[in-house]
Amino acid sequence: MRIGVIGTYDASPADLFGVDLMQYLAAYGCPPSAIVFRTGGETRADAPLNTPCPVDATRSVLQVSRFDEPVAMDAVQRLGLDLLVYAGGRDILRPGILEAARLGCLGGHYGPLPAIRGMGTVEWSVLTGHPIVVTIQRMARGVDTGDIVMQSPVALRADDTFTSIRNRCYYWLKVMMAVAVRAVAADPSMALPNRVEEGAQYYRLHPDMVALAERRLAHRLRQYAGHSWVRWPSADTRLHPK
Repeated sequence: MRIGVIGTYDASPADLFGVDLMQYLAAYGCPPSAIVFRTGGETRADAPLNTPCPVDATRSVLQVSRFDEPVAMDAVQRLGLDLLVYAGGRDILRPGILEAARLGCLGGHYGPLPAIRGMGTVEWSVLTGHPIVVTIQRMARGVDTGDIVMQSPVALRADDTFTSIRNRCYYWLKVMMAVAVRAVAADPSMALPNRVEEGAQYYRLHPDMVALAERRLAHRLRQYAGHSWVRWPSADTRLHPK
């Protein structure tokens, strides 16, 4: 399997393979053979634009200015990847990128699908009474509408804040992504349909809604005073065969 990672980074070509996600993928037996990146600012002088830059005999990086440029999408397609992994952020990945690898593109989401899609998902999960969940999905053209590969609840601490919860989600997303990539490599059909009609898309919260979410989080955590960790048992932790 030729695995590619796509994301926003500003590091030398060799250093990109030392990023935490790349190390998790390698540890689970799926080391990336290519990293497609943009800096989000000035382009790097040590990697040509839209042209693969070899790091060693088996690995390369590809710098683009935007993921949705036709020249960038053509360059990614020429890499001959089996699977893409989106490292996260707020990029809108267009069909040319999503279909550039034979098995598509996996992405992570801080929320239970199909219930919670969009932005501010940790806060909206609390506001709507859902558990905190990390999901791995096959990315699709709509916002968080991809089929579900894997999802798991995230444990809470009595002293948590939304910042600490998101940091924990970030860690588990990297671990789960590595597990999901290995599972998809073994069984490319791995996924369950994301029934978007059963959920809703959420947007950035007004400050008053943020304050309400903080109060509701505090109320939820007070129920577990004296316990170090809280785990919601209702979310599905399976890898999903289609």
